[in-house]
Amino acid sequence: DICEAFGVSERSCYRWRWIFEECSTATKPPSPLTGRTRTITRALLMAVKDLFAEDSDLFLDEVCTWLAIEHDIIFSTSTLSRNLKDAGLTRKVLRKLTSERDEVCRQEIQS
Repeated sequence: DICEAFGVSERSCYRWRWIFEECSTATKPPSPLTGRTRTITRALLMAVKDLFAEDSDLFLDEVCTWLAIEHDIIFSTSTLSRNLKDAGLTRKVLRKLTSERDEVCRQEIQS
């Protein structure tokens, strides 16, 4: 028996066969229902990016307060940090954006 040869239960063999017949592959595709849902939308991420561009010295709790007041969204600083990191908006990137903005402002003033 093939189950004994592979050292698996009969139930596993039946399940693998069903998956192969249904999906035409040996592994089941991931469920679309898994994973975290996006807490902060792209529009809000851009608003936060603009906020950091104006003042790069903001703390995450200040940004959370701003989001609660301006956009009526309440979540923790760890959630904000995770979402910013997932979007590629690290502290280093945000500081670079601010310094580039400051350089543009400096050039406008000098002109």
